[in-house]
Amino acid sequence: MKALLSKEFKLCLHPTVFIYLAMVLMLLIPSYPYLVACFFLCNAVFFIFQNARENGDPLYTAMLPVSKAQAVRARCLFVVMLQIIELLLMVGMCAFGLVAMDLEAGNAGGTDLSLSLLAFALILFAIFNLIFLPSFYKTGYKAGASFLKGAIGVWIWIVLCEGTMIATRVIVKEKGLDLPFFRFLARNVDCFPQTKEAWTVQAILFAAALLIYVLGTFLAVRLSVKRYEQVDVA
Repeated sequence: MKALLSKEFKLCLHPTVFIYLAMVLMLLIPSYPYLVACFFLCNAVFFIFQNARENGDPLYTAMLPVSKAQAVRARCLFVVMLQIIELLLMVGMCAFGLVAMDLEAGNAGGTDLSLSLLAFALILFAIFNLIFLPSFYKTGYKAGASFLKGAIGVWIWIVLCEGTMIATRVIVKEKGLDLPFFRFLARNVDCFPQTKEAWTVQAILFAAALLIYVLGTFLAVRLSVKRYEQVDVA
């Protein structure tokens, strides 16, 4: 596995990955839907798979003394590592935002810098992995169609999350309506946690999202391995 991971980093790492990882700086843009930054990493994953396919990586890997299952697991682990790097960069941006931005004003464009944002990002990656990876490994070469399916799922999640947070801001903070559900979101989810209740709610949300990511990615890898075993690489 170590040798296969080394191959992924040396032969399959597309240059755009560094550009798209830098998009995490978008978390410093005021009034912006921050989950969009995570979509760019999904785009980078697409370029990795497409570039590897065009350079004959599937056939090259098939000639190595490794099984199809090992090859799939190595590529999926490579993707997971990039997603973890993205998440760590987001943590750094959130920490920097504590100093550089006015957190009291909140984010009018969607989710505030918080544990909630990281939780939503984890679920976004889980959705993408569940859709893109098994879809690609069903044929081993349809990167574009697989990415389109994954992108649709990701954007549905982005619109749902950011739309709900925008609605919460409008209903509670701008209109002053006292609706229990949106009041709960405003005080405990769509904010940087400053109370014990908010910290508890967001910690539970993050833990649940982490579980969803782990289970979702595990299922995605199993489905990918099962499907790729039926593919004739030659």
